[in-house]
Amino acid sequence: MKIAKILVALLTLVICKRSTQAENILGIFSYTFSTPYKVVIPYIKALVHNGHNVTIISSISFLPDIDNVRHIRVGALDRLREIVLTFDHSEWSNSKWKESLVSCKFHYNMSHAILSDSGVQSLLQDKSEHFDMIVVEPTHTDALIGFAVHFNASLVGLSTFGFSWLTDHLAGNSAPSVYKPVKPLGYSYGNSLLDKWNNWIYIAEEWMIDRLLILPGQVELFTQFFHLPSSLLLERRTSYSLMMINTHFSLGRVRSNVPNVIEVAGLHMAEPSEPLEPELLDFVNGAEHGVIYFSMGMEILTAWLPKTMKQKMLQTFSQLKQRVVWKHDVHTMPNKSDNVYLTSLAPQRQLLEHPNMKLFITNGGLLSTIESIYSGVPMLGMPIYFDQFDNVERMVKVGIARKLDINNPTEEQLMSNIKELLENPIYTLKAKEMSKRFRDQPTSPIESAIWWTEYVLRHKGAPHMRMTDQDMAFVPYYKLNIFSVLFSRIAFSAFVVLLVCIIVVNFLLKEFQRNAETPSVLYPSN
Repeated sequence: MKIAKILVALLTLVICKRSTQAENILGIFSYTFSTPYKVVIPYIKALVHNGHNVTIISSISFLPDIDNVRHIRVGALDRLREIVLTFDHSEWSNSKWKESLVSCKFHYNMSHAILSDSGVQSLLQDKSEHFDMIVVEPTHTDALIGFAVHFNASLVGLSTFGFSWLTDHLAGNSAPSVYKPVKPLGYSYGNSLLDKWNNWIYIAEEWMIDRLLILPGQVELFTQFFHLPSSLLLERRTSYSLMMINTHFSLGRVRSNVPNVIEVAGLHMAEPSEPLEPELLDFVNGAEHGVIYFSMGMEILTAWLPKTMKQKMLQTFSQLKQRVVWKHDVHTMPNKSDNVYLTSLAPQRQLLEHPNMKLFITNGGLLSTIESIYSGVPMLGMPIYFDQFDNVERMVKVGIARKLDINNPTEEQLMSNIKELLENPIYTLKAKEMSKRFRDQPTSPIESAIWWTEYVLRHKGAPHMRMTDQDMAFVPYYKLNIFSVLFSRIAFSAFVVLLVCIIVVNFLLKEFQRNAETPSVLYPSN
């Protein structure tokens, strides 16, 4: 009986402790496509599992209901997606500035859609609402930082697209050696001095795009909907308590992170993967020579593929002895060979982890790249936009992928690259080695993300994790202010001496000129 009472008392203490640790968390995710939500969903579920009260602002279509989570749905985000589907990608995909103008308008509309929503406005106007933490996607929707100002809450970034110079800047991670662009079109991956200067100019251009094109619109929305001075946004914009980025040092690039930057690549893999349907499983199991998986990611990309792409892929696949699983919107295709299986709902993780999988032909999306590395499968990358170029280039550099230009690949190029990846064992060997390194972590990505989130909650924003401007500013860090004072005194003294010299020389020149102009006295000759 006494033991039972002790157990009840301990259980009560545990429950009380958990309830006192429960915090109110608001997640604001303006994504108009489903892929980023794959990262968000397991994170939100884990927060709820740990007893936190979570409210989510999101689109209607792409984030399913999560038990014990309050959802505020913004229908305008779904309508924005329909507009994006009508864009002619070819008109702006090869110009950074045109792409930036489209991106600027799009992100402005995303922030406006959320802030003008009636459900969101009700949340802001309800004085009984309280949040301890605001979680946002940190890139280009800065007006949403106003929620952290409004509720006086800690600000956390969840960068589902990985890192860039901008996420580093916002997190206070001032290390130019690890910078990479937001949009890598035209960025150089060489190591020469010319490449370094080109990239410095490239990052400077993106900084101007952020400051001159994107940020003014976000500041306008911030002042309009929160009725606060713009200076508060500029201040809070660079005060993230925690920045979780969808990358990991084992994936091909080591970074020098400050303590509030946490790498959580593979966060989305906390969700269980769907099994293969019986027909597809039989097709993969019966592949005597192995399987190639071909997927270009989200459905929006289908409309952006070159018109001749489909026929070239079919011709190439028909000459292979391997079987091909092709993720496609339709289940029928003229001239399709028997070794090609079409499916619109391919469980990608299950396919990549199948022992018969030999090659992944991909657009190089970040989640697909992570899954391929986790499974140790080489890649043939054909990037289309944004981060895909950098993802593929990084995999080529570490030796587990090859790259093709999706706009004009020939059948010969397709075949030679596929054969090289299939027949040269070095690609598979390196892919397996990278998989082993990526899997070898002390905690899972989801455990790491939740632990650091709760660390910030426990320590009231954890300002001690963040490097301050004084710590990282170039001039005071290198004591250039001392040298400036020293050299300014020397310069002033030199200036005075020079000035005196000029005055003396000028005086002497005038005297010489005056004497030269005085007529000489002529004496009569004897």
